[in-house]
Amino acid sequence: MDPILLARIQFGANISFHILFPTITIALGWVLLFFKLRFNATGNEAWMNAYRFWVKVFALSFALGVVSGITMSFQFGTNWPGFMERVGNIAGPLLAYEVLTAFFLEATFLGIMLFGFRRVPGWAHTLATFLVAFGTTMSAFWILVLNSWMHTPAGFEMREGVAHATDWMAIIFNPSMPYRLGHMLLASGLTCAFLIAGLSAWRWLRQDRGEDVRLALRAGVFLAAALIPVQILVGDLHGLNTLEHQPAKVAAMEGNWETRGNVPLVLFAIPNERERRNDYAIEVPNGASLILKHKADGVVPGLNDHIGKHPPVAPVFYAFRIMVGMGMAMLALSWLGAFLLWRKGEIPKLIAWGFVAMTFSGWVATLAGWYVTEIGRQPWLVTGVLTTAQAASAVPAGMIGTTLALYLAIYALLMAAYISVLFHLARKASGAGSSPPQAYAPRLQPAE
Repeated sequence: MDPILLARIQFGANISFHILFPTITIALGWVLLFFKLRFNATGNEAWMNAYRFWVKVFALSFALGVVSGITMSFQFGTNWPGFMERVGNIAGPLLAYEVLTAFFLEATFLGIMLFGFRRVPGWAHTLATFLVAFGTTMSAFWILVLNSWMHTPAGFEMREGVAHATDWMAIIFNPSMPYRLGHMLLASGLTCAFLIAGLSAWRWLRQDRGEDVRLALRAGVFLAAALIPVQILVGDLHGLNTLEHQPAKVAAMEGNWETRGNVPLVLFAIPNERERRNDYAIEVPNGASLILKHKADGVVPGLNDHIGKHPPVAPVFYAFRIMVGMGMAMLALSWLGAFLLWRKGEIPKLIAWGFVAMTFSGWVATLAGWYVTEIGRQPWLVTGVLTTAQAASAVPAGMIGTTLALYLAIYALLMAAYISVLFHLARKASGAGSSPPQAYAPRLQPAE
């Protein structure tokens, strides 16, 4: 295979594995803070029991996120040296800000969260939880600043083929950053909400009817129900911003070949890039024009305006529909679950199994959206500045293929271990939950 394509697949595999864990921890930190604040306010031990269980999930996810993140940093030097050579003056400081302002907070205060609740005052433990949650959000902020700048670069000038910063505020608050940041934070919230709801529903189905399980289940379901309509709105705004700055990506998402008005919304098709048309299309008349231009005859850009300079259509087209389809499933299940919890105080077994099945649905939606974003940027690595081919190294295809196979094997083992440990923790907690809380954990007073 082409070494550039192999290098792209390798980096895509690494970042696909890595992104799964920050997507959990970004929002889970704030959920843990909510649990701790509720315990402080009420003195109800169930909130602290929920905190103890989910802080273990946070620590496990954080550890895998750190390890997989280090792997990606090495690839900047091995597979993509042209990236730092061309735009390192901007990418380097932004990555450093992420480490200095975010990672150190998470790594330092996570120890207090895990082991300090019997050893430090209650206010110090709560403060540590807040700092970890704040650190995860700041980490996402700086990474998304860099990623957004790569999509919509601003605040720089080129000197002898190298990017130099001229306005750091313009770099940080580049045109797509607010939309991309909001979309990703909400995606993290939904991923965390369905993980909490799914594992709690699984414990509930195993007859673990402790109050901590009930509180966590309600928190997960109601959080998902509240966030999904906001995500749909922000996603629409993000799409309009992308239409302005990256029209070829939107054309690939919609499967639209010709620039014209009255463009239908393609629900499903098989994009035929060779003949530049869609086969077996199922369409809603004028749908794409209504969504993107808010009028039936709105003109939507087509791929034929960007021949040779647009992304591969099929991956972007299909990934976008997976993301949207999963979002609709999240909306339906979370609203049904929230309604039943509100009216009846519990959910039927069938709905509970639905949440179990959707435990990792946030991962599916996040990865699909990430592929839309990153594949949709091709052939550019930094839009208008640096192509993927220009940044690639001269590493032979055989070497990249070998390391890719090893990465995939290791990631498969780690993923199986991660999921099995999650359910092991849930089984262990369910066994302990059959006894009164004071039988297996010392009671904490809010002031301790």
